[in-house]
Amino acid sequence: MSTIHKGLTVTVTLDEEKISYVNGLLMEYRKDLKIYQEKFSTSLRGTFFLSWLTLPAQVYAEKEKLPARILLMSSYVGSQSSHLRELASFLGPQLKQVFGQSREYPEKELDESGLVDFLKAKSIPNTFYSGFKFISTEDVNREKSLKAEVWQYGQGLDGAGKRTSPREIKEKIETFVRNQPQLAWAAKKIPYGLSNKIQMLWPLALFGLIMLASLISLILCLFLDLLILKILAFIFPIFILVMGFLFLLLRLNENIPHSPSPELSDEKVREIVALETNPVINEMTVIAPLKKGWIRRIFLAITLKLVGLVAYFAYIPTVHTARWLQMDRGKRLVFIANFDNLSEAYAHDFVDSERRAMNMAVIFSHAFGFPATRWLIHKQYNHRSNYMKGVRAHQKVTQFWYAFQHELSVENLKRNRTFREGLNKKMNDAEIREWLLTL
Repeated sequence: MSTIHKGLTVTVTLDEEKISYVNGLLMEYRKDLKIYQEKFSTSLRGTFFLSWLTLPAQVYAEKEKLPARILLMSSYVGSQSSHLRELASFLGPQLKQVFGQSREYPEKELDESGLVDFLKAKSIPNTFYSGFKFISTEDVNREKSLKAEVWQYGQGLDGAGKRTSPREIKEKIETFVRNQPQLAWAAKKIPYGLSNKIQMLWPLALFGLIMLASLISLILCLFLDLLILKILAFIFPIFILVMGFLFLLLRLNENIPHSPSPELSDEKVREIVALETNPVINEMTVIAPLKKGWIRRIFLAITLKLVGLVAYFAYIPTVHTARWLQMDRGKRLVFIANFDNLSEAYAHDFVDSERRAMNMAVIFSHAFGFPATRWLIHKQYNHRSNYMKGVRAHQKVTQFWYAFQHELSVENLKRNRTFREGLNKKMNDAEIREWLLTL
């Protein structure tokens, strides 16, 4: 068991003439969600977000038609098998009705177990990011309630007019929490902390160890004549040479004239913005074919693998979850984010920051309609306005979107966790003052 956040992406092809019908189904489910939000939350206990949409056919390299698709993308905590069973159990009829419109759906009737197998078979890998790592859906509710009860208790601490030191306030809060049976869980150590970190970091550690072993072997080969050292010694130089060669090929590809995407119509922009009605959290899905050239597909695939290795260290204050993936033999880039604020402001968070714009260029510069680069990160022209045009041109309407909660921003969630972690923890006076500010 762990509380690592993960992303599931399930996709099947769809005949274009069925897109309108499937869109209608998903919009009806979205209306039902407004009525049955609580039932969704109690039934999808490990699910943070769920995006379900259709994708029209797109054109790759100005000639190859990429098929229309149905996409189901979820953000969850726990094991994938438990999450799939959760989806199949609660959304079984809806899943069958929507995916049943695809030629890839089995003709025979599927029971719950068969539906789980189908979803698993049609799932594809993705690079996933979470802004509030290791916090489960249960933790979100409990830590919110914990702070609310402590806040209410804290209002009476200065009632007698006596000045109370921060340390005394902390001790009183801890005593209060220990004496409340419904808050007994808060005094316990947060589970899976070390195992979660190990699970997320071991791929990066393994990669680093292999590179380090190769470097050491390279040096030892000067003194020892061992076959194993010679084999290891080749790994790091080959990796550097291959990446350097790919960079050169990419630079040649970057010289191909950049073709801008046609701008999205005002009507389509209004349709997208009309769904961003939540005061705190909203969703964005951007799907674009890649620029022509096999080097784009290869380089993006390697980039996403490397991004996945360092995901543990990433933090974007406004992003709850995000994912990047390739599909249709690497010819399409899919990006989905659940974030605080509206999509226009969210996109500007990256465009208006030089460092973030460079980071995003590593991925989005490969997508058709996004600004051209030199050596992957150096901008060639009016980067900001063209980046925004690329986002809008390829932003899709998400017909069905579910969020476990709509009230707490990423910073709220992290502050709630910080408050819980500080209970019964030894701190100096400065740390206590900082901790009390999380209330």
